[in-house]
Amino acid sequence: MTNSKHTNTLLMNIPFRYDIPNSYSANKHISAVNRKLQKLVKIFRHTNFIGSKNDRKLFTKHGLHRNKLGKQLVTLQLTHFLLNTFDQNRIQHPIFLRWYETDEDNNLHCTLEQVNTCNRNSSRNRKMPVTRSNDFLWLI
Repeated sequence: MTNSKHTNTLLMNIPFRYDIPNSYSANKHISAVNRKLQKLVKIFRHTNFIGSKNDRKLFTKHGLHRNKLGKQLVTLQLTHFLLNTFDQNRIQHPIFLRWYETDEDNNLHCTLEQVNTCNRNSSRNRKMPVTRSNDFLWLI
């Protein structure tokens, strides 16, 4: 997170483990790490934390992966977060610029003749103009 200050980062909590026999102690450690992650995210402005539910009903029978309902819940949380993020960018008011008055600047008054006879001061090498040749493509 410290190396990617110009990139928005989204962290999600670690899901509980229901596949191991002593899952209570493992889940206790996982919840402690999730709390530390939430505190860490508060320090950095470019990071956000999404906490998903760790209900047993949202996991498969063996308890290692999320089931269909659990995955839908995670996708809904992600889409809700993204929509809120983009809506906040849309709410910002535009910056209005003043209308430029030509009467304030007297240097911009010139005639058409002055514009047409204006010499350009450029250090770039100019190409020679292409002239027509007696090629079949230039026949009129």
